[in-house]
Amino acid sequence: MELTKRQEKQLNKVFDNPKKLRKWIDEVYQEMIVRCKEETDKLIDDYLNIYSITVAFTLHYVCGFGKKRLPKIMNRIWNNLDCFRTHHLDLDDCINELEEYGISFEHIISVKENENK
Repeated sequence: MELTKRQEKQLNKVFDNPKKLRKWIDEVYQEMIVRCKEETDKLIDDYLNIYSITVAFTLHYVCGFGKKRLPKIMNRIWNNLDCFRTHHLDLDDCINELEEYGISFEHIISVKENENK
């Protein structure tokens, strides 16, 4: 954290050791960064859990997946999510492959948007 000379003078008037204050500010800042990352990761995990439950329920309710097939397909879905996180699977590649089979990602999104209107 860079300070101007004026800020340095103000700190000298208020605090005994501006270097200690800067160090403390940097430590607080770093702690904030770590906590923000932890909270963001928790929110992402919560969202993925909600989404996974929704997918599992839909597969069960609409497609009739039961005790045998549902855990297998959900395991594959979670495996793909982990592959996206580790960059072993690329979202654009998946979208392109689906489009080769006539499944348009834009169409899937536009269906959802039209339902909300």
